[in-house]
Amino acid sequence: MTTSQHFQSTPTVQFDLLTYVIGSYHYNWHPQIELLWLLQGTVEVNVDGTRYQLHTNDLILINANRGHATFALTPECLALRLHIMPDFYTSQGIDLSAGAFLLNSVTTPQHHDYQTIHQILAQLYLGLHQHDWSTFDLNALYFQLTNLLHHDFFDTQVTMTYPQPKTKSSLTRVINYINQDYDQPITLNEAAKIGHYSPAYLSRIFKAELGLNFYEYLTRCRLQHAIYDLEDPTIKVADLALANGFQEVKSFNLMFKKHFGQTPSSYRQHLSHGQRLEYDQFKQPLTPVQRTVVHQQLTHWAQLTSTDQLSACESCMYKLHFQEYQALKQKIAQLKILLNQ
Repeated sequence: MTTSQHFQSTPTVQFDLLTYVIGSYHYNWHPQIELLWLLQGTVEVNVDGTRYQLHTNDLILINANRGHATFALTPECLALRLHIMPDFYTSQGIDLSAGAFLLNSVTTPQHHDYQTIHQILAQLYLGLHQHDWSTFDLNALYFQLTNLLHHDFFDTQVTMTYPQPKTKSSLTRVINYINQDYDQPITLNEAAKIGHYSPAYLSRIFKAELGLNFYEYLTRCRLQHAIYDLEDPTIKVADLALANGFQEVKSFNLMFKKHFGQTPSSYRQHLSHGQRLEYDQFKQPLTPVQRTVVHQQLTHWAQLTSTDQLSACESCMYKLHFQEYQALKQKIAQLKILLNQ
């Protein structure tokens, strides 16, 4: 979307920062590592079939080529996301072949790095909007953030394969064929003929270059289109399953449940109970008012000192415990006064 606030860094820093409004459910995957910060609202995030409900200031990191989707549960859901290419790490001598990033403030509500991550992301955003920030300053911040993510959130015990850099045109014909004819009964053999490969070779390079096998890519492509059709209550689930390339509604239900953690009917019911917004687009540009809100919020985060950060979040557990502690101290003090009377 050309009108969104989309900033591509200099060639020496391979990251991509975007602020946007989260709209309807959209299923997608890509070779970048994605760090998502929910600036405002409540959003359902689905990663490989597991659903998480994010609230304001929650963070989640999605590893490369993981199928994921976001859905706004409240109006005015504003988000900031950072994309990091895996080869940024590998070009610096970091091995990502064994392990995965595990950062999710829903499953792990407390972590001493969350405040720093918020602050660096806010500074990167401001740096991309202000001319007095040098490329060196942005590079320094980006290296600080990626170093923190690798040292504190990369788990070598988790098995997850990162795709190798994709060579141009090696799979272009096959991918274009799938993207265009996903609603047809495509097979590996037919796709191999389109690409002038043997089926076995096509299967190998699909896995090597995309990080997922041929049929998984085909299924995701079909689901990506089917999710839009589900938003139309006049289309029967069985009809839209067939219209998007699934042989039968049973297989569609199974794949939908696997990737989204719920049945197509449950998802549609979710929409029919008032959760569907007027927006039908996944990512929408910020309005002038929203840009002002985001700028003010990120300016606040960027300027926090280390002392301020401990109490920056009104709902964080540290502050709640501190408030409980203060209330308890007051009660004890009152009891001492009563005992001494």
